[in-house]
Amino acid sequence: MPASHTSYQAMAYPFVLLLVSLLASPSRANDLYLDDYFEDQDYVDISFFGGTGQREGELRWNIASDASGNKTPNILSELTFADLSISEIQGGVNIRFNRGMLRNIRLEGNIKKGTNSDGIVTDSDYNGDNRTNEYSRSISSADGSTTFDGKFIIGYEMQWSEHIVITPLFGYRYNRQSLKMKEGVQVLDTRPIALSLGPFSSQLNSSYEAEWNSAIFGLDTQYRSRKHQFSFRLEYTLSDYYAEANWNLRSDFAHPKSFAHWARGTGNNIEFRYQYNVSPSFSLWASYRIEDWTTNEGDDVVYFSDGTKAGTQLNEVIWESTATSAGFSLNF
Repeated sequence: MPASHTSYQAMAYPFVLLLVSLLASPSRANDLYLDDYFEDQDYVDISFFGGTGQREGELRWNIASDASGNKTPNILSELTFADLSISEIQGGVNIRFNRGMLRNIRLEGNIKKGTNSDGIVTDSDYNGDNRTNEYSRSISSADGSTTFDGKFIIGYEMQWSEHIVITPLFGYRYNRQSLKMKEGVQVLDTRPIALSLGPFSSQLNSSYEAEWNSAIFGLDTQYRSRKHQFSFRLEYTLSDYYAEANWNLRSDFAHPKSFAHWARGTGNNIEFRYQYNVSPSFSLWASYRIEDWTTNEGDDVVYFSDGTKAGTQLNEVIWESTATSAGFSLNF
């Protein structure tokens, strides 16, 4: 990774140290233990949850024709993985401390795995600025692509009113999109020595694997009653982005690492969630979430089969998705 790309993960470390120092204060810990010693309340509430969902997503990126980004065309090539239809399974654990020096601290951890069953990949090349004078375009299938998401969050619950709880959050999130390109079809080529239009003569089996390592800062607002729980969550992310591609039909590229991308970016996540408490130990839930992440300018490095490499500017990478999910929770 180029030295200019300082990890955003390090930005979360001061917040972790601050929280640990506050929690480790002896006077604070002693007061909490004395206050809660005779309370008839479990020290900790633990819930395990599982569920399934459907996610619709799109990832797109484009590169410039030189490292400065100022040379024409300012967008040389662009790839879009559109209309991804991802079936997800997920599971996780929520922990809330009711007494002691960790009182009101909430810990969350979850993972999601997804498999894509649809989607169109469009690969376009341009001779003019701002996506003008397109001279080549091909499409392919993204079927068989996969996703993986993992998250760990720490929060501190604050009782705003009898039923309203507000929780500032911070944590770490890892996201991976392993995207496939198969069944290629050339639909446009205006070069003097042009490729034949129609299905590729050789079998397309290329891949693009993107990873987002992110620090999370957020706010969760919940309405709680005995049977019902509504929540609205906002998250802001600072991300390190890295991707590797294997372009199997390019004999001039190295394999399996044909080129790589580095960038830093930001993102916004919104989630609405409803939970119905069937009993004290069993709940049903449903959620809807929106994700919108964008990188700044970064680096695109191509690795050639003769051992040399070349670079240009990665203009941006954008990931957008929406998802609906439902499942159950077991509460202890």
